[in-house]
Amino acid sequence: MHYFSFNNSVAQDLFMKTSNVRVAITGFGGLDIPHAGASVARALRAGWPGPLIIDALVDDSAMTGAWQSGVVDTVTRIQSPLKGDEAFYISLINSQKKLGFNAFIPCLERDIAATARLADRLHKNGINTLVPNADKIAQLGSLTLASYLHQHHIAYPHSLIAHHLHEVAHYADHLGYPVLVKGAELELIAHNAEQVLRFSSAVLERDRRSGVLLQARIAGEAYSLVCLINQDGERVENLSCRKLAINSNGHSVCSSIIVSPELETQGLEIIKKLGTKGPITLDLIHPTGGSIYFLEGVKSCLPDWCMLGHWANKNLAVELLKLLTEPEVDRRIFPSNRTNDAPLLVRSITEDVVRLDDMQHLDRHGHINVTEMNNFQSQSNNSDNTINNEEGLRVAITGTSSFDLVNSGIGVARALRSATGDLHLIGLCYGTFDSGAYNKELFDVCFQLPITENENNLFERLKKIIKIQPFDVLIPCLDGEIPFFIKFADDLKKLGVRTLLPNLESFEKRSKTQLFSGIYKADQQGFMIPETISAHNEDEVLAAVKKIGLPAVVKGPISFCVSVIDESQAKAAWHTLYYDGMKEVLVQPMISGPSFAVATVCNHRHEPLTMLTVKKLSLCPKGSTWRAMRLPQVELETAFARFLKEIKWVGPVEGEFIRDEILDRFYLIEINPRFTGWIYYSARLGSNHPQQAVHTALGKEVIPALDKTDLVFVRSTTELRLQPYQLASFSTKGYLHHKRIASDQIKEN
Repeated sequence: MHYFSFNNSVAQDLFMKTSNVRVAITGFGGLDIPHAGASVARALRAGWPGPLIIDALVDDSAMTGAWQSGVVDTVTRIQSPLKGDEAFYISLINSQKKLGFNAFIPCLERDIAATARLADRLHKNGINTLVPNADKIAQLGSLTLASYLHQHHIAYPHSLIAHHLHEVAHYADHLGYPVLVKGAELELIAHNAEQVLRFSSAVLERDRRSGVLLQARIAGEAYSLVCLINQDGERVENLSCRKLAINSNGHSVCSSIIVSPELETQGLEIIKKLGTKGPITLDLIHPTGGSIYFLEGVKSCLPDWCMLGHWANKNLAVELLKLLTEPEVDRRIFPSNRTNDAPLLVRSITEDVVRLDDMQHLDRHGHINVTEMNNFQSQSNNSDNTINNEEGLRVAITGTSSFDLVNSGIGVARALRSATGDLHLIGLCYGTFDSGAYNKELFDVCFQLPITENENNLFERLKKIIKIQPFDVLIPCLDGEIPFFIKFADDLKKLGVRTLLPNLESFEKRSKTQLFSGIYKADQQGFMIPETISAHNEDEVLAAVKKIGLPAVVKGPISFCVSVIDESQAKAAWHTLYYDGMKEVLVQPMISGPSFAVATVCNHRHEPLTMLTVKKLSLCPKGSTWRAMRLPQVELETAFARFLKEIKWVGPVEGEFIRDEILDRFYLIEINPRFTGWIYYSARLGSNHPQQAVHTALGKEVIPALDKTDLVFVRSTTELRLQPYQLASFSTKGYLHHKRIASDQIKEN
């Protein structure tokens, strides 16, 4: 097995376009578990050899992947197949009449299944698509696949289907942990009984008719093989990648193209047995010490790593569109020049704003021209707030990962980068796969920090980094590291590094254990602090639940929150948190309503510089904000400012609230002692909180700018390209240089 890149320019030259090609694509949602549509669109945009118009078809304006700048030309609302095949068909035909596309690439399982059932009718109306037939789609569904694989002697992990929630825990115990929980479109890895119940409940809420699949996890290396099969069942092209890093969702965050005759032989044999057509992606596991590849899953679409194929000169999205638009062209597989410099893909996130009017226009009229919208955004993306008179100002930022959760350091860097001026950004990363480390648009150079509980070791590493690459301001962006930086703030100042942090007493006053201990008045004259009971064992948890009532939430003192609706779930929640090392939990009543957040930066007089309140419109299952809009709440902001003054807060902070939908009251859920993950939004609105923090840390007075109110924050996933030497350099040398700072200034450490 070895890594390689392709040179397929001969095939590319055979197919130059002189007239516009127009293609419609679905699958722009998924948030932190992205659907493939945006990746397919990016690959087509990057690799199509001629004029191309891409129409995104969405059944919800919250599909954030469709709002990415430069990816699609239009966004159009269609009916979901969940509303019925006929509704889906009519909306497709109406969209085709309006837009004029002749090729259709569905990238969502339910869209693919409906398209298969409607393929003949769509073709008669001039919509060309390439999907398996309807019977084959039904056989290869996530909940029917195991039976098909067993009949055709294809190796797969032990799997069980539960149709009722009460069956789930027993089946999971039988399979052992961790276990993969699968629905028609949702896949999550569960590590304990509580997670299995929670994830299975989410699956069943989406589709109670199908049930939930529980699949044993096999230890070994993970791979993906994608193949393109034409209408006659002939292989057009295939491509394999190795998943170098997988997050807790089971989703690959770093991948590399590989060539493995063994993998290709077994994978193509599986595809032959499946008897499908169109694009097909296999997820495979090679058990440690084994010789057979186990098939974990099948998707009848291109993968969400299409850009990796494009970077390797093997763009399967382009090949698929060629089949749909010019099926008579010879599609022979050309020999490839293979080298050892194949690029790698690192999953990252991108953030932007959309005019509220544009989002409402899509909801009301069902269509919007994104090209015109992007032209407006590019004209309005020039901030008048500059970091000036600071020639060569150097700012270091931690929290650069989007591996499992989106750390706020990425948004901080993006906000500072959007401010003009001579600014150097230094990333301080804890993991080799921190996506920020490889984002040359954000960071000039990145250094690794050790993951250690030894504070002296961490400080010695920091001193070494500062000696190699001095910086003027440091912005910590992770909860767990802030006490360390508070403790060493004076030492850092002696090294020329300024921070903007509270003291340890103030830091503890906003911790959950103190915030919900009863020392603060429940009614803060603008928000409420919910009733909370501390519990240290199972009996105390049950007693707390009995007193507070159900439904309730069981929280860890630092992180993690479990919703419970009965005593058995309360027991499971206690054991989950206890085995995660938490000896104390907090029990609160569950509050139903929309989520809000207030972000600000406090100066040394404990005064908020500006208050930015947002309503969270889209949250991923882990609670990160992927869509939000500014919604000022004067009474809430005044009360929160008063509370921050009371605890003598300094620096960035975020208060998270839920607005009770019955009582119309705000309840404080937690206070985060750092910038929020969506803080880039402040830069696009005008106030730029990270910029305020830098100025304040340097002792400058800040005159806040007024925020705009007509923009919606959107976040979506994207792919970063890197070379193997970059990953190796960062892993072994502990730094990675991108630009601006001369490489000869960076010494090996």
